[in-house]
Amino acid sequence: MIVFVNDIPVKTYYGAKVKSAIMAYFRDHDLSPKTEIKEVRDAYGHRIALDGSIRSNARIYFKM
Repeated sequence: MIVFVNDIPVKTYYGAKVKSAIMAYFRDHDLSPKTEIKEVRDAYGHRIALDGSIRSNARIYFKM
């Protein structure tokens, strides 16, 4: 399935968690997975947990 992380489409598996989508974003952009993530928000600005579930076309925004 496709989700959007910081407005960039990322391919991940069905049933993925927020953390899995962010790790896929790191993989696609050759970033270190040890990068500290300060906060994660959804498209509406609500904070979400890294272990939260996501759906196809979800929008996730995070700050490093």
